[in-house]
Amino acid sequence: MNKDYKYLPKDQRKKILLICDDIRVHSGVATIAQQIVKKTCQHYNWVQIAGAIKHPDQGKKLLLDKEMAKETGVKDPSIMLYPVHQYGDSTFLRQIINHEKPDAIMIFTDPRYFAWLFNSEDQIRNSIPIIYLNIWDNYPAPMYNKEYYESCDLLLGISKQTVNINKLVLGDKGKNKIFKYVPHGLNDTLFNILDDNSPELLQFKKNLGLPEDNNFHLVFNSRNIRRKQPSNIIMAWKLFTEQLSPKEAKKCQLTLKTEASFDHGTDLTAVIEYMCPPETCRVGVLQHKLSTQEMNLLYNSADGVIQISTSSLPNKSYFIFSILSNSSVVSKGR
Repeated sequence: MNKDYKYLPKDQRKKILLICDDIRVHSGVATIAQQIVKKTCQHYNWVQIAGAIKHPDQGKKLLLDKEMAKETGVKDPSIMLYPVHQYGDSTFLRQIINHEKPDAIMIFTDPRYFAWLFNSEDQIRNSIPIIYLNIWDNYPAPMYNKEYYESCDLLLGISKQTVNINKLVLGDKGKNKIFKYVPHGLNDTLFNILDDNSPELLQFKKNLGLPEDNNFHLVFNSRNIRRKQPSNIIMAWKLFTEQLSPKEAKKCQLTLKTEASFDHGTDLTAVIEYMCPPETCRVGVLQHKLSTQEMNLLYNSADGVIQISTSSLPNKSYFIFSILSNSSVVSKGR
């Protein structure tokens, strides 16, 4: 239980309507949203419009009280899910508001998915405040998000830069808003540093196919979609390994924790076969879902984790290659 939020009896708690990815799935948004719900369920009652593409549970009403009580130790949590395709619509939202009577609405993901909600914000905010947990990491500031930000009462930024950007975009329109810095946290009971000689970790590395004398292991953990640019990472890895001797290159591996092929992404198997000689440009694809404990093992097996986005740089492959080339593998001859 999070001691920062004292326990309140269920009938004294405020109710928050959360709209984002279903907290039971494995997306980044869902993972963080799940942790927020778990760590505050002794202080708030939660209802979720639980989004997914073609949600298999659409139309159902799911009560997670027993599961959440077991996982958190809170004796009487109140967690209700309404699964929907994508994130619902204004009609469905009005139905949930009328039935659940939430004290606040909290949204979390790209604001473009909530245009339908923002179009009704003048009616909603007469009685229910809107909270937006958001991130925007780079300049220029997205002035085109101004109307979205204006439609919210509380803007939670997961980085200090996000908070500054929210304020910059809103300008004078932000004087009646509340801004808070709420960084994503690490649950150190789930993710922690393991001993390099841990039998469990050594077996996991073996299952990954890492060489026994592995010297550098880089991990990509994201979706195989265009804006995540996994093909660019593979190209950068190839350029990197070409700077090593064949002996050293054999000791390095890139592991892609993603789909090998996806309609909205790339056939990574074909990319690897075309670009990467298996002896000197080792790339593995890890497709199956991992438990939290297995994810902890994956991160402990890595010397680094790499994530990139679509439009920050004109030629990411060579930029990433320049970073890798200055890593300790090359500069220290590991």
